[in-house]
Amino acid sequence: MRDAMPMIGITLNGAYSLSMGVFKKNDSWWVDYSYLGRRHRQKIGTRKKDAENALSQIRVQVTAGTFILEAERKAAEAAKPKPVTFAEYADKEFKPWSVSHHSDKSSTRLASMIAQHLKPHFGKQPLSEITTKQIEDYMTLRRRSHYKKGNKTFPTSEATVNRELTGMKGMLRKAVEWGFLEGSVAHGIRAFKEKNAVPQLLEKEEVARFLKEVPPHFHALIACAVYAGLRREELFYLRWEDIHWQRRELVVASNREHHTKNYESRRIPMNDALVTALQTHKTNHIIVGSPYAFSNPQGKPYTDIREPLNNAAQRAGINGSVKLHQLRHAFCSHALMSGIDPRTVQKWMGHKDLKTTLRYAHVSPDHEKAAIEQLSFRFEDAPSDEIIRESD
Repeated sequence: MRDAMPMIGITLNGAYSLSMGVFKKNDSWWVDYSYLGRRHRQKIGTRKKDAENALSQIRVQVTAGTFILEAERKAAEAAKPKPVTFAEYADKEFKPWSVSHHSDKSSTRLASMIAQHLKPHFGKQPLSEITTKQIEDYMTLRRRSHYKKGNKTFPTSEATVNRELTGMKGMLRKAVEWGFLEGSVAHGIRAFKEKNAVPQLLEKEEVARFLKEVPPHFHALIACAVYAGLRREELFYLRWEDIHWQRRELVVASNREHHTKNYESRRIPMNDALVTALQTHKTNHIIVGSPYAFSNPQGKPYTDIREPLNNAAQRAGINGSVKLHQLRHAFCSHALMSGIDPRTVQKWMGHKDLKTTLRYAHVSPDHEKAAIEQLSFRFEDAPSDEIIRESD
């Protein structure tokens, strides 16, 4: 059954004739038109009104010189490259670049974050269609999530979500540089405010007891933490070639295998206690063939020494566990309390900003009590019974 509509003849600029109309075939409405000497039919839908509107659009486009045949339009769309998805960009473009430009640990950590969190959420979506709102919604979703560690469940911290935001910003920034995007929708997204818990400050006596109780093969490692303020990874990757005995200094080297937090190397002088600890360690606990000052029996860098540290803390009578970061914190705080110039401590700590050093430090209660005693408004040379009166 066909409900036909009379064809309409149109001549444009005398160049060609366009005849058009609509008709119904079975349950569908079609447009029927002749264009450049050829007849074309196109199925529109089940409503006559839709077919008439489609015909009107064709007429307007022909008049404006913008008309493209449906078959040609579909062929052009098919020839266009498919939009790159987030997963394709991550796997084929960003991760290979990250492996060649980041340290092994950094690229591995970044790849894990992408695989476990970013790809499951954004993977199938075209990279160019990701919006600012979607990234912020992801951050909210992650902040409300939890993770399991053993039999316990913990909330995802603001710091974790912020690291993922940093990774996402880095990925989109490179996508802009490589021409995949015109701009980054992640630019300007604000990170969550982090709750930085200040570690408990170990008093000098506690540090001394802890040094005495750590196993002998860890003594020099702990000495590097409390006398030089090295970070956890800096301790694990310290090489013998970075210890300069004659100059009495450590070089915390930033290199391809392991980079420092700010990608800069720094030098730290060694005092007598640290020199003695390292010399004793080299004499009694060196792993033959290993380039690392502190290594496991296989000559590889340590990955986790929490258990021996916690056992040493218990023997030393220290409440709770003792972490390597806590020992670095003790180095910074006691160095400042000893009167060492803050700029010097900043340099030793490897901080780019002095504010970080001052925020990092913590003043012990005993130091505060001793400091407040230095404040006095008494006239030490005045007789005890002399009364100072205001003159009239």
